[in-house]
Amino acid sequence: MRKALCVLFAAALALMSLLGTATAATPTEINLSGPAEVGAPAQPDVSAQALSCGSGNMCAWPVGDGSSSRCSWGTADPDWQGGDVRCSWSGSRQVRAAENAGASTAYARVCLYPGANYTGSVAYYIPRGVEAPNFPNALIRSHKWVTGNTCW
Repeated sequence: MRKALCVLFAAALALMSLLGTATAATPTEINLSGPAEVGAPAQPDVSAQALSCGSGNMCAWPVGDGSSSRCSWGTADPDWQGGDVRCSWSGSRQVRAAENAGASTAYARVCLYPGANYTGSVAYYIPRGVEAPNFPNALIRSHKWVTGNTCW
C-alpha cells in the first residue's frame, strides 16, 4: 500500500509539472490510439468485457471497464453539461474510458477537450474505431470529430 501511494504521489507530481507547461502558446494533444499509460501502479484487468459503444457514436464512461453510466453522442457536442446530450456525471467525475466508434471514414479522430466549446490547454484524441479503456482520468466538457491530423 505504501509503495502504491508513493507511485501515485510521483505520478501526481509529474502531472502537476505538466500543468506548468500547459500555458504554452500551442495546446497539447494526447493520442489515445492504444492503451494509455497514466503512471499509476499496474493493476490486474478484472474485466473481460470490451467497451460497448454503438456504431457511429463517441462514448465516455466514468469507470474504466465501461460497466456503468455511459454517455453517448452521434454528433459533436460543445458542452457536455448543457448541450443536446447532457452527461450528468461530467461536471464532477473524470472520464476513465472512451471509445470512438465513428463510422464515417471522412473523420480521422474524435478530439476531447476539458473546456466547453472545444477549449482547454490539452486535447485528447482517439482515432476512429479505437477504444481507450485506460483514458487518463480527465474532466472532459466537449468533443468533436475532425478530418485532419490535429485537434486545433
